Amino acid sequence: MFWRMSTLILSLLIPNISFSWEVVQEETPVLPMAPVTQTIWKQVVEPKTEYDVVSINRYRNTEVETIAAVFFLPGMNMNGGLSILNERHNLWLYLANRGIDIYAMDYRTHYVSHEVRQIDFMKDWSIATFVNDAAMLTAQIRLLNPQQPLFIGGFSRGVVYAYALAGRESFQGLIALDGGFKQANPKGFDLPSALRQFDIRADFASVLSRRGYTRRTALMRSVVDDPYGPATNNRYDTIGDELANTLHRAFGAGALANTKNRLSSIRILAQQMIDYDWYFPSIQTIEARSIALQDDDPTTELDDHFGEMDLPIIYFGASNMGAEYNLSGFYSAAKSGSQDITLYLLEGYGHLDVLVANSAEEDVFRVIETWLKDRIN
Repeated sequence: MFWRMSTLILSLLIPNISFSWEVVQEETPVLPMAPVTQTIWKQVVEPKTEYDVVSINRYRNTEVETIAAVFFLPGMNMNGGLSILNERHNLWLYLANRGIDIYAMDYRTHYVSHEVRQIDFMKDWSIATFVNDAAMLTAQIRLLNPQQPLFIGGFSRGVVYAYALAGRESFQGLIALDGGFKQANPKGFDLPSALRQFDIRADFASVLSRRGYTRRTALMRSVVDDPYGPATNNRYDTIGDELANTLHRAFGAGALANTKNRLSSIRILAQQMIDYDWYFPSIQTIEARSIALQDDDPTTELDDHFGEMDLPIIYFGASNMGAEYNLSGFYSAAKSGSQDITLYLLEGYGHLDVLVANSAEEDVFRVIETWLKDRIN
């Protein structure tokens, strides 16, 4: 009954938008007898073709009082599904167990199977498209949590969406996990030239792995099942070593994950990555550079309010991603307009370690919990 009422109220409040929310999964414990539950809602969005679908996953602890909510925007190829069920390695579960409801988004890419070969429809899946989708979900979240303050959070590319959305919507604060919006020394960007090359290449979506879906999935599954099992390549002693070496080299030494120093369990990393979405629209990489490399990108409204934002911001950067990358994160927070900025550089961390490292609970999760609670009251 409540859900049908919510849909009706939304339609009345925003008459120009057609809502047809569908409950994909009723509220269900994430583990048998566990107090944390997951509920999933799905929405068909314009232009309402087969793949124009988004969804939202709510995680909450039914045995504790809800004191706030966080709308979380995942990174590239990531989604709102729950791959890790241990709160020591999952920020969403950690916060849900402490009375902070989590709403995690599934982008349109979540509904594009790896078996799809004709991907021209992704040509126009711009950053603005995803931000507009997120804005629609924000309205629904406010109905589901009308009494609690709502924060926005993102990881990696999700931080770009979070900044853009916070420029047009009111939030209690912004959590930026290893991602930025603007570069510290904008050099300008020739967007028309980049778009011409984009059309010539007709490479409208990137794929998750050059290994191919079957080989990549088999590798991740093998590591989850037994990281000490035999490798597929005789250069490595175990399948866990094989994946660890691949991740360590992916973005440069230890940038994606510092597996050399074992900051994160290789099994946990495989769990984190196993259910990633296969495709991601290539246009967004071009657009993100255009926004980052210009003080004010004249081709979009997404950064029009950057410098005027008055919400608290907390940023965590992985040191192994390099100085320029982290400077972008620092600069984005510092120049946002916020008067309440908290910055952390996580020494020795790789990109994914921010989410799942053995020390993430202490270095990241508890810090966010305290920061949130200080800004709720």
